[in-house]
Amino acid sequence: MNDRINRPVKAACLACRRGGPRRGPRQSAVESSPLPPQAAAIIHAPQSTPSLPDESTLTPVDSNLWSSATPFSSLGRNQDSNRPVKDVWSPPHQDSQGELQGPVLRVYTSEEEIQIAYYHFVHPCLPLLPPPPGSSLPQDNPHVFQPSHGLAGTVELSCLPYRPTSSLSLALSAILALIPPPHDRNQSEPCSVWLRRSYAQLFAQAALRMAEKEIEDFTGGWANSDGLVEGRDFHPQLPTQLHPILALTVLSVYDLCQCGNKSRMRMRANQAITTAMDYSLHQLDENATEAQRRAWWTAVIVMYHSSANNDSSPIISISDPRITTPYPKFDIQVKVSEPWSLLLKAQDAILSVCAVMRPLTAKSQNGSLALDLRERACRLDRHILSLAADCDHCELELGAAENDQVENLAALSIWKTACAMTHTARVKLHRYRAFSDIPIFLEKHCDLTFLKLDTFPSQTASLPAQPDLDSIFPFTQTESSIISLKSSLAISRALAGLPHSGLLPLRTAEMDEPRDSNAAGYTGSLPFFKCAAMQASYVLYMLVHRLRAALSSKRLSVCYPLLNHPEPVTEAQDAKRLIEELRNGAHSMIVCMKRDLIFEGIGGMIRDLDAAYFSLFPN
Repeated sequence: MNDRINRPVKAACLACRRGGPRRGPRQSAVESSPLPPQAAAIIHAPQSTPSLPDESTLTPVDSNLWSSATPFSSLGRNQDSNRPVKDVWSPPHQDSQGELQGPVLRVYTSEEEIQIAYYHFVHPCLPLLPPPPGSSLPQDNPHVFQPSHGLAGTVELSCLPYRPTSSLSLALSAILALIPPPHDRNQSEPCSVWLRRSYAQLFAQAALRMAEKEIEDFTGGWANSDGLVEGRDFHPQLPTQLHPILALTVLSVYDLCQCGNKSRMRMRANQAITTAMDYSLHQLDENATEAQRRAWWTAVIVMYHSSANNDSSPIISISDPRITTPYPKFDIQVKVSEPWSLLLKAQDAILSVCAVMRPLTAKSQNGSLALDLRERACRLDRHILSLAADCDHCELELGAAENDQVENLAALSIWKTACAMTHTARVKLHRYRAFSDIPIFLEKHCDLTFLKLDTFPSQTASLPAQPDLDSIFPFTQTESSIISLKSSLAISRALAGLPHSGLLPLRTAEMDEPRDSNAAGYTGSLPFFKCAAMQASYVLYMLVHRLRAALSSKRLSVCYPLLNHPEPVTEAQDAKRLIEELRNGAHSMIVCMKRDLIFEGIGGMIRDLDAAYFSLFPN
């Protein structure tokens, strides 16, 4: 099967059909290397890279969609219906010198370049590989590909200057292709988005085919455990037997972040786990290499996350006695494995919450509840609280050496994600009791209910009556509200502290080079844990509504448990102070989400978060 996607030329936008770079008098310094006719322009990207603007091609929310029966009846009404969301965070004016015109694509011309890009953009979020080889990490140096007029509307790997040689490098290229090239001024234009999306999908399809072939080739096991086949050595410590497992893990993340396809994410994650188990990666001892440990446990992390997203049981539990492979260790100042165990325990707690809450939320369908729900919920809450304390007490001694920075960010990322997931588990346990799952979003996100406009407001009739909840749940509505408040703000802080590629320091020689004032580089991450932001934002928005309703009705005493030492004389100011804290937490999560706008799978989340935020805080 040819690695190509045919598109009618007439379907491409004008910039795609025209092809070739536009060059003004100020851009003569940017030269492209000579290529055969009808090939493309390959431009070496400038070393200084501008920040990715916090914008997208998302369509505005229609204010007419919001019903007056919802707590957020004015959701979206305060937005200009002709003003897209991206205009709210318009990027600063940039000098046109060195900027690229027309649709362009980030490309790399060797396995080594892809590996370096992996450590800049993927490793800080998901450490699949051992630490980078060598004493220092080279700077990311992408090339820029621009289709010629003759190739407009056709997407083929043969058009690119280099085709990755393994399933892993192909899968990573699918992620990297989504990142706009440096100085791409048209990165949010439909044609640019289409070009990146099309090549990313092509890389993903090729990676899947290559992974299947590699699995067939490696059925002989670990006979050649060094596994470095000529032409496919991606990392000196990485056996090629691990390539398809890691590729399937990357494709699982790609399917969620870019495609928003939770079912396919789970399918790829389960493929990675079953392949790893076929290779006995789960039954290794203390002699297991760091590459083997990370291949197994990152696959488990993604598999657990896919199970939580699909509200299904994982194909293997972390408590399964067959698993003997030790956790990986971050080799910074001291070898640290604690963040890995914290994240896995947090994910396991989320799945436990799903199992406990499923009978309660399904009452209207089956009419039965678990008899031991009260005891199970109490026990699970205590367990999650213990995990939260462990996260707070986890102190990472980060290394100072230049090459330690990559591992520092990876360790910090796993730790912060563990904190966010732990508090997400607690929110999921208490959210239903605190707010009865009243819907506020237009689209379906995670396990949150959404507004079904054709049946609203009758859809709220299926919610259990308050006396029923009092008799079957071990916490009162007030207690669950307070717990949800604390955990949601903790999630906001954890997500704000997540590291990203923009935190990687420049080497001394690079710091001395002149840089554009806006050249901070792409600072996004892999948004595969962003359901935590949706859970926390839901709680914060609902509490803002509750506080404002109490303020307007002059019945603030009902909200006293949420306030800090309230008094009748100062209760209004106490409530407004809490509303401001809730606003800051919600805004922080929106900013965190918008850093990752290049991934189209979170577009619906951002649309709903923006609509809710501007409804509550129009100014």
